[in-house]
Amino acid sequence: MPVCEACGSENRPDARFCQRCAAPLGRSALREADRAWLAASLAAAPRADPPAATGDTGPLTAAAAHGAEEESMDQSPPSLFAGRYALPAGAALGPVIAVDTEPWRRCWACGSGANEPDEAFCIDCGASLEHRSYHATLAPSAAPAGAALVATIDDQAARAVLPDLWDQVQDGEHTLTLLGESGHTPVAVPLDETAALAVGLGLARLLAFLHANGMALGAVAPTDLEPLPGGGARLRDVPQLRRVADDMAAAIRADLLALAELLEQLTATPRTTQRLSEDEAASAAQEVALATVLREVRTGTYADAASLAATLDTLLAERTRPVPLRQVVGAHTDTGIVREHNEDSLLTLQLSLVNNNQPQTWGVYIVSDGMGGHAAGEVASGLAVRGAADLILSEYLARAVQPDASFSEEEARTLVERAVRRANEAIIAEGRAQDNDMGATFTMALVVGDRAVVGNVGDSRTYLYRDGKLHRISKDHSLVQRLVDLGQISDEDVYSHPQRNAVLRSLGDRAAVEVDIFSERLRAGDALLLCSDGQWEMTRDAEMERFLARDEHPQAICEALVAAANQAGGEDNIAVVLVRFA
Repeated sequence: MPVCEACGSENRPDARFCQRCAAPLGRSALREADRAWLAASLAAAPRADPPAATGDTGPLTAAAAHGAEEESMDQSPPSLFAGRYALPAGAALGPVIAVDTEPWRRCWACGSGANEPDEAFCIDCGASLEHRSYHATLAPSAAPAGAALVATIDDQAARAVLPDLWDQVQDGEHTLTLLGESGHTPVAVPLDETAALAVGLGLARLLAFLHANGMALGAVAPTDLEPLPGGGARLRDVPQLRRVADDMAAAIRADLLALAELLEQLTATPRTTQRLSEDEAASAAQEVALATVLREVRTGTYADAASLAATLDTLLAERTRPVPLRQVVGAHTDTGIVREHNEDSLLTLQLSLVNNNQPQTWGVYIVSDGMGGHAAGEVASGLAVRGAADLILSEYLARAVQPDASFSEEEARTLVERAVRRANEAIIAEGRAQDNDMGATFTMALVVGDRAVVGNVGDSRTYLYRDGKLHRISKDHSLVQRLVDLGQISDEDVYSHPQRNAVLRSLGDRAAVEVDIFSERLRAGDALLLCSDGQWEMTRDAEMERFLARDEHPQAICEALVAAANQAGGEDNIAVVLVRFA
């Protein structure tokens, strides 16, 4: 028998933790001489009597003795349900708190059933085997409701959303159902729309199953939900789950309205009346949002949960499963005519995966214009490109190719912002080490299928080319752009203003750099153009449009753009990246 080195208690041969003090039990056994000494010592030790009372308190009076007897009677254990679970006195049907008086039968932490009544700690995991309280439901056995009804459902998909059950026991005409304790906190409100869609889809599918089997869920509060690791949520309790005897149509309608109310609470979506222009109304009609679906639920557009689930599934797929687009890339950089050194850097990275005949595409594209002169500007732009790319590669792309990975725009936006901040940190660290003021402008695009997230600091630009027109995505952080915003100069004045090279925000300038983040939905035929100011200042938007309209490979177009910038004066270094989507 293993003997605990901490408390000296003997344990069963298969115990890994002491049943008295929970100390881990070593693999090595006691020597026979040590075992014999311990047995003899335990046999010879006199039984300790309770210590005598000290002080001048004296014996208990009759009244005090009667009071102690009454207190002992008040603390007597209540009658046990099924001989095991203690319920509050006079417990009524419905939710109750049940106390497990025999927790050794099944360890709450690891589920072990190898413990015995006199063991205070689990021999398999060391968890304390004290009495434990559980949220439970007390219901008639002939008419189960709430959590008691969950045990009658054997559909795996439905059970994955319904509460986990710890135990269910019957005593006479009643059934006690105990809910499992996951230890997770309820979902944190508000959720972003994508997370709320995942929750709504899971619950809508559950409602479709329940309604098909003559059951209704009833109202659910945000506190009744706990998040699941892969997205969505699981119910913590279902106090209103019931069988519907009549008027199933009314129950379905009530459940759909309750789900809409829950999703409004989860997303903090206000019920407001909006005035939209014709253009805004047309745009809203093309982009179906969760708020639109919830409004349609309230107006009775959805007659059943299955049709609502189909709509939520479509919306969720649009946000989490990007449409793969083929990416054709060109890139070119040049010192220009005036400068002696090229301080611009660029990066193009394409990744594609075809698994089970399902294609996926990713791309990372960066242009950075270094500042600080020879041996500083090119170092800064190179550090920026490598720092951002390293974070994207290690923390995103390696995980994105996994089979169960899904796209989250919020995650992508956060990732791009972090990548730009990583680039900034790299420049600041090197600038301090070299004792110079190196810096860089920076623009990048993370492309996942038909989704693009753009990050920008400074006056390097990212454009979207669509239907023959260039649309600038990024916004320059420059003095001339500020003057344009204030209405003091026109867009055309930007190209000739004496302060056109004055940048108000750049990498390496300060630790807490502010990053602009933009999101774009791409489609076949679009193109992304990233370039430094040495390109867009020399060729301007209208001329660049003419080059992009050519039916040529992006590499040839990039080289032609750089040549045109040099022909126009080549006053600065030039870097350009062009990505066509098909």
